[in-house]
Amino acid sequence: MTPAAPDAPVGLVVAAAGSGTRYGRDRSKLLEPLAGVPLFLHCLRALTTVVPPERTVLVVPAAETERFEEALATPAGAPRVRLVPGGQSRCESVLRGLRALPAGVCLVAVQDAARPLTFPELLRRCIASAQTRGSGVAARRVTDTVKVADPAGRVLATPDRSTLWAAETPQVFRLNDLRQACENALQHGTTPTDDAAAVEAIGLPVYLVESTAPNPKVTHPADLLLAAMLLGRTPGGVRPP
Repeated sequence: MTPAAPDAPVGLVVAAAGSGTRYGRDRSKLLEPLAGVPLFLHCLRALTTVVPPERTVLVVPAAETERFEEALATPAGAPRVRLVPGGQSRCESVLRGLRALPAGVCLVAVQDAARPLTFPELLRRCIASAQTRGSGVAARRVTDTVKVADPAGRVLATPDRSTLWAAETPQVFRLNDLRQACENALQHGTTPTDDAAAVEAIGLPVYLVESTAPNPKVTHPADLLLAAMLLGRTPGGVRPP
């Protein structure tokens, strides 16, 4: 695999189009306030210090496009990024984001908007991996003992945790590789839960980049409280007593 040039243009797709049904709200969880601004803005502000806003696309639920536009227009310092409606699946949404990137982008990073604490340095290391190896996926070593169980809860196996990693974002790939992977998933009706799985499915190697700083994903309301604690603030932006 030929390495990408060190100065190859990098694009950023921020995935914010998920249904968020597990969060239990009548609007996207990504519009919930965290430290005084919408949740999705945290990773945008951090990661557009690495990838400029003009090469950044925010993919949002089609039915809530206006809400996200308003959220971007309101807070001071919100980056001016391109906003596009998502599709019915993650792969369809990511593919729409890829198609909205400007011409000339060679590498693309995909970030979950629900990870508000991602540090720019982690994105830089994932990009460096993709420049030399074709991919760079943030992942954390699993420290808990993991059980494989049947639907009744009966344990079937205990994998060796030394080989287990929990995938996070950002995930960086060659743009053409990720486009091919998303198109393949849509063609075959598969629903990979992350972009790395889609790339694996077309036989391309995926390389992990160790994530050590807190990088939680907000899935449930309690996760928002955790993110707020890590930021030293309550979700509404008021410092706790």
